[in-house]
Amino acid sequence: MAVVSALLIVAVIAILAASLLGRQSAFIRTTQGDQARAQARWLLRGELGQAQRTLRAEAVREPTTRLDGAWHQPFTRAASGQVAVEGGRLVSEIADEQARFNLRNLADRGYLDPAEVEVFMRLCALAGVPQPAARAVVRRVVLSLGDAQSEASAPTAPAAPVVATDALPGTVRERAARLAESMGLPAELPRTAQAPRLRALEDLLAVPGVDAAQLARLAPFVTVLPERTWINANTASAEVVASGVAGLSLDNARALLAARDRGQWFVNRGDFANRLRMPGLDTAEVRMGVTSNWFRVSSVLDTARTRFVQRALLHDDKGSLPRVVWLREGV
Repeated sequence: MAVVSALLIVAVIAILAASLLGRQSAFIRTTQGDQARAQARWLLRGELGQAQRTLRAEAVREPTTRLDGAWHQPFTRAASGQVAVEGGRLVSEIADEQARFNLRNLADRGYLDPAEVEVFMRLCALAGVPQPAARAVVRRVVLSLGDAQSEASAPTAPAAPVVATDALPGTVRERAARLAESMGLPAELPRTAQAPRLRALEDLLAVPGVDAAQLARLAPFVTVLPERTWINANTASAEVVASGVAGLSLDNARALLAARDRGQWFVNRGDFANRLRMPGLDTAEVRMGVTSNWFRVSSVLDTARTRFVQRALLHDDKGSLPRVVWLREGV
């Protein structure tokens, strides 16, 4: 009995000791994970600061925004601290959001913008997105804006500001009203948002008639920004440029941009319009610019155990350090 009692006591002590050691090990792993996440967060914030300084230096050096700028070169560096022991490496890149069509352009001061809707429809056709799905996206976007539709318009290009819809001729307003009616929308869009504001393109997956395959085809050419913007002809793709200029074929756009990418950058809107070689084109309707104020910074920290991701939207007013509009983190 004494031997059995002693064995039982030893077994209980061993179980308790193993449990305590297990809890201690779990606590250590949790602490190490928290420490790694904290270090990763600060390393990624450092990447964001580097992107801000790069954009600021580029704005001082070159008045236009071009693909040959230092901002367009991805930068890679080894991590430091605990994540460096795990072989961590940082990779960051800056993307020009004004190289894409901005869905915020679809409405202006409570009305559909017919010119921008036509641009979006042409872009969807080039991207292989069916017209019913494109119309569904237009309805979803404009119904989510609400009070934002009454905000002042952003310029379509540095030398050609958008005219407020209320100041447009009656024929243009009638055109906007007919377009809205064809899409099942009221002539004057509701001032109260009828749907949640879009935060990312992935939000469009909830739109009936829009599937993941269609969104994947559209994603390289479309963005969501807080205000109306112009398209930067110095950074946009051929599909975006072709859709932005009525009557410009995709082949001609590719030829034009091939010369651009060989170093013949556009110096202003007039230069872009002249090189289109379209005599009958109304240059006032060409909503293109040669500079950009909105950039997306994507940073990834890869380690042996996990991957940390950070994305941020920057607004660059060209007069000071770019401002962080939003910041998203993930693992």
